[in-house]
Amino acid sequence: MNTTKSAIACALTGLALVNHVEAGDNASLLKKLVEKGVITQAEADVLAEESNTEFNDSMPSWVNSLTLKGDLRLRYDHTKDSNSAGDGANDRWRYRFRFGGTADMNNGVKVGFRLATGGENSDDDIGSTNQTFSNGFARDTISLDQAWASMDIGEVTFIGGKMQNFEKTGWKVSKVFFDGDITPEGLEAHYSTTAGSVDVGFHGGAYLINGEKKHASTNMNAMYMAQVTASSSLNATTNWDLGLGVYTVDFGGLSQAGASKRKGNSSGVGYTPVFIDGALSFKTGPGVKIYGTWVNNQVGAASKDTGFATGVKLGSAKKAGQWEASLGYRSIERDAIWDDLSDSDFGAWGANTANSYHSGTNVEGFRLQGKYMIYDNVQVALTVYDTQSEDGTDDESNNRMQADLIFKF
Repeated sequence: MNTTKSAIACALTGLALVNHVEAGDNASLLKKLVEKGVITQAEADVLAEESNTEFNDSMPSWVNSLTLKGDLRLRYDHTKDSNSAGDGANDRWRYRFRFGGTADMNNGVKVGFRLATGGENSDDDIGSTNQTFSNGFARDTISLDQAWASMDIGEVTFIGGKMQNFEKTGWKVSKVFFDGDITPEGLEAHYSTTAGSVDVGFHGGAYLINGEKKHASTNMNAMYMAQVTASSSLNATTNWDLGLGVYTVDFGGLSQAGASKRKGNSSGVGYTPVFIDGALSFKTGPGVKIYGTWVNNQVGAASKDTGFATGVKLGSAKKAGQWEASLGYRSIERDAIWDDLSDSDFGAWGANTANSYHSGTNVEGFRLQGKYMIYDNVQVALTVYDTQSEDGTDDESNNRMQADLIFKF
């Protein structure tokens, strides 16, 4: 029996290593052998454990430390300019593909990367990973979207490189003022503690707009940001979140117009906006979240220096059959924030330059979005914008519609 047992163990191990047979296949084989009386149930249990142990021991260590994930989004994007524009509708079929991973070194150190489409980045969409179907089936560009490392030293986490978006690294910031596709470059530090029943966080970041000083007449250009965050529960079904922050942009001799890729800011204005973000979440029913954010530029702007956004979200589309819907309103005056960081999907006709549609600042309007999970890894979404220029440059409404089909893996 020992010879038979050894032969079966070797066969199972060989199948697992060479053919990558799943655990369920091994279990079925052992079950049949028990039913035919070749081995006992106890011997089958031992064989299963030995097979799994040998398989796991043979795996390279990096396999267990590395987590890979990605997504593909197919999008139809329709923009309708105001009737006075003379430009009619703009329709685009686009896609976005992203793939990356994180290696956990099990000693407080992590290293991450992500590749993404978006080599065509337009002038007002520096963070975009969208790729328009064009150029007669020519191959599209894959770019390095993230390359970062994080290290826990005591209770402080340091992150450096081309990092994940702000919302992924601990900040509580609005996507209205910080586009969700931007992957900043620089260094961050995050410290979290608890004061009674309140979770408190202190966050700081230094980011390089231009990280090279070529000669005495040029300077490095940077942005610095800090924020204090707090969150807690009012009761078993109600949570609150609050953030108070500020950032400042040092153009360092580089003109503001030269630094910006989007539109809206006045020439020669400095940017040191203070921003407050807050949210109330209710776990009753489908789940409700009420949120709001306010910003005011403290330096350089004599007027047109304020922005705000507010809205409500129902539900949460995370698993198959779940849905969510949100409605928000936002108003961003011309010099409230540095236009390069703002939501690239939220724009208007005539808000920033004549006879064109641009994202950036000097925009106000509504955003309505619905999402539904077809499967755990397949989502459909529809987003509609109704906007106009904040300063009345063009009082007619513009609309934009984005229909998405998203696959996650």
